[in-house]
Formats: sequence, structure tokens, C-alpha cells
Amino acid sequence: MVCEQPVPFYLPPFKRGIRVVDSIGDGYTIAINWNRAYPSINAMALVYNVYYSTIQDNTIFEGPKFLSTNINGLIANIVDFIPGDTYYFVVRASEYDPSWYNVNLLPTDTSQTDGYLKLYPETLLSENIDATQLNIPITDIDIFPSFGVIQVGNELIRYQSKDIPTYTLLASDRGFLGSEARLHQTDGYDGYEYLDPIVRFFKGLEEDNLYIIQEQNVFNGKFGVYTVPDGYRQNNRVGMLVDDSAVNDADRVDFPSYDFVGWHRTDPALFFSGQCVDSYLGGESFCADGYMGINRQIRNISFQDQASRLQEMLLNDIGTGSPVVLLQRMWNGITCRCFTPNQEYPDPRCHFCYGTGISQGYSQYFYSRRSDGRIMVRFGPATEDLKMEEAGLESHIVHDCWTLTSPKLNDRDVIIKFHPDGTEEFRYEILDVTQNTLLNNQTGVQKFRAQRVRKTDIIYQILKINDTSTMPTKFTTTVGLLRGPSNIPIPHTHEVVVNEHITNISQINQTTSISAGHTHTVRAGKIIEEENEFGGLGHTHEIIL
Repeated sequence: MVCEQPVPFYLPPFKRGIRVVDSIGDGYTIAINWNRAYPSINAMALVYNVYYSTIQDNTIFEGPKFLSTNINGLIANIVDFIPGDTYYFVVRASEYDPSWYNVNLLPTDTSQTDGYLKLYPETLLSENIDATQLNIPITDIDIFPSFGVIQVGNELIRYQSKDIPTYTLLASDRGFLGSEARLHQTDGYDGYEYLDPIVRFFKGLEEDNLYIIQEQNVFNGKFGVYTVPDGYRQNNRVGMLVDDSAVNDADRVDFPSYDFVGWHRTDPALFFSGQCVDSYLGGESFCADGYMGINRQIRNISFQDQASRLQEMLLNDIGTGSPVVLLQRMWNGITCRCFTPNQEYPDPRCHFCYGTGISQGYSQYFYSRRSDGRIMVRFGPATEDLKMEEAGLESHIVHDCWTLTSPKLNDRDVIIKFHPDGTEEFRYEILDVTQNTLLNNQTGVQKFRAQRVRKTDIIYQILKINDTSTMPTKFTTTVGLLRGPSNIPIPHTHEVVVNEHITNISQINQTTSISAGHTHTVRAGKIIEEENEFGGLGHTHEIIL
């Protein structure tokens, strides 16, 4: 069509076309940056044609989606991409004589916020034209500027004005810039072959680089995973991977404590050693002559309660158990921004979900039967081994443990063990949970393995409260408005459990309870707000002591 026409060039020549493509992270916007080009003739003006497609081989074939007049910033922010799709981008410099057309008169896409982006208008011939005809009838004349250059088939036609009532472009040059003037029919036939029938505005004298950069449109960074139609993307995997045990935990936790009166008045050590055989399971509780209530005798306590109370006595009163803080892994809730659509696993070093894929990742469990809020776990003997790994010496230790049936534990929950002086020892990841079953479908103990986690792991950055004793207090935050589907606000509150030693809000460093599918991190008494260095969910709360 156009032979040996001058085209823009680059300095140095190998730095051509597109340079960087980056998904902004809001699920809609991709930013592109390109290298600076120079016109072959100083009198020529420059623009940059932006190509992209979801199919790599079609990137150029589909034609330029936009032209950018940003010749100084060399950047464009393009919106309305589909979340999760992968796109291929090419940017080519193009030059033109300002007398041919004015790019500022080209139409703009109202959905784009970048004021430098323009559209090349496209239309169809409304009638056939011959090789000499200067009146070019088209179907959509309003979108074309008052003067310019169009491409019909392989021919360039320069027009000086347009007649809007007759939908006609008034041409001054057929076969412009050395192209061949031909017959053109509405179906694309030009007397020799059938070509694309679309009439396009001329994209200028364009260089031909083929530098392609691939980028996926994702949610990440401070924008989280919020969209107006759908709200915050939530993952409801509970029931698929682990059971939702909140209801069962509430039922199991409220069993009567071992009373040590009546038939149970004897020393527990003698009871378990077999030296005292006058008591029996499911027998009599309390007595008629005092202690925990005159004439308050109870018989036939359920087998489940009796089993649980004896196990609790083993852990607590005989002293074989260790009080630990339980961090329950969240399996459903608002999806973290690091969980991209093209990978079904999160960033293991993510500071927002701690490698779980769910915002905040863990929720601290407060055991209502103990004032310190901890659960009791029996740690079996284990061999500690230092192994040489690629990163250096690593400590390997796995305990065989057991605990009560409530709260229900799941693989990947985390427990925190403490030294006798109350300082944190290590954090352990729960593995291979075995739910023991007694008679008549009654539950027994929970057995599991606990694997020590090295202190460089992201799990150690989860905030928690070590001890709620001796007077745990539960505070409710102020109401927050989570943006839901169609931007409808969801009012909700969270609970924060503290102990009597907390006298100032700034002393609170932990997580809140789960509400509306998410938790919040509390740092120095302040619930993390939106778009700070820690991210956010578009809302915040306050804690008032």
C-alpha cells in the first residue's frame, strides 16, 4: 500500500516499543509504559498506537485499540479489563503530518479516565465507489473528524471536509501517499480480491516493532478484591476442606466440671491408679451434706460429659497438659489480594493473610472454661533434631498430642506454647488430626501431631493476646460498613477480648473476632484502616474501653 515511507525511530535502536506493563491491582486497570521514539522528520508529529488482545497472535491483527497523545509521559492507564484474563500488549510509534489531520479531533472512549487516549473511528461504506469518485458515502459520519485520512481496503483516501446531511466524506486525494486508487464495494471487493470491508481512520506512518509483553489483570495491593457488582470476593470453602464446627463446639464446651465430692471425693490419683474402686462412671455427683449444695445430688451424668470431665481433669488438675493459645485458620471469608486468578495458592509470605489466601488468615480462639482463654494440650515426648538445610541449620521436632473434643481442631491450625515463665516458646502447626470416637457415636479425645514452626516464618507475625486471666473482658467495636454486592453497605461489629491488665487502648495488639467473613488486625489499639501500609477492607472500627 505505502512504499518506503519514513517511520519513527528509537535511540538506541534496540530499545523499541513497549517497556513495562503492570496490573494496577483494582481488577480493572492495566498501566503500560513505552520507550521514547523520534520522528524521522522534525516537521512530523508523533503518537503511540496501543495494541492488545487476549490472543497473542491476534495482538496486531485486531488493530490498535487506542492512540495515545502522551508523548512526554510515555504512559497510559487503560481500564475496563476483565479480572483474571491475560492480555498481550504492543505499542508502536506512529508519525503524521499535522496538515493531514488533527488527533485532538478524534473521538474519546468515555469509559477511559486517561485523557490522552483517543479512538480511531471505524465505519462501513454505504454505497460502492469507483476508482475516481471523490464523494465517499459512509454509515457513521458523526464519529469522524472534519478532515483527515481514511483507509479503504489497501487505499488511503485524504478528505478535506464532510457533508453530514448526505453522510459523505469529500475527498481531495485518492491513492494518497502512493497507495493505489481502486474500486471499492461494500462487501470489501476491490476489483482484485475481497478485503476487510471496514473503513478505518488512518493510523499514521507506523514503525513495525513486535515487542510483546504479557500481563494478567488481577486484584492485589491496596485495592484488595472489591468490585462494585460483587462486593469483596469471598471464599466459602468450609464444608469442602474442613467442617464448620462452631455449633458443635458451643455444645461440647458446656459440660460440668469434675466435682470431687460425693462418690468422687477421693483423690483423683487414687481413682486413676485403681486403688479406689468405690466410684463409678455415670454415677452420683455432689452430696447431701454440704460442699457444693445441700441435698443436691445428681445421678446418671451422660457418658459424653463424664468422659470429657475426666479428660479435663487429666489435663488440668493432674497437670499433664500445657496451656496453649489456639489460632484457628480461616477457611472462608474475604479472599486476600495475593490470591490471583491464575494460581490456586496464595503468597506464603503475604503480610495480609499469612499464607492462607483469606484476609487476616487466623482468628484467636478464647476457651470459655479457662480464665486465661487458653486450651489445654498434652504434648508427648519428641526428639529434637537439627538438620542442615539449604538455608542453614533447621530445628525439626514433631509432638504427638491430644486434647479435649472442644474446640474442634483442624489441620493447619496453629498453637502457641509457652515457657514456665509465661514467655512464648514456639508456634506449632497442627497436622493429622484424629477425631476419636467412643461408644454410641460419642466423641472422645482429639489426637494430632504438632510440628514446630521456625521463627522466621510469617506465622510469627500474627498478633494475639497471651492471657485473658483473671478477669477476661469482651468489648464490642463500633459499627463498620463493609461494602457488599452492588456497593450496598453491610453493618457489623467485632468483638475484642482483653484481660484485666489492659488499662489503655494502646496496649491492645491482637485480632478481632470474625464477623461478615473477615477479621481485623488491632495494632496499638487501632484497627487498621483502609489504604495504609497494611492494606484494608474499605472500612474501619473503633475500640472504646
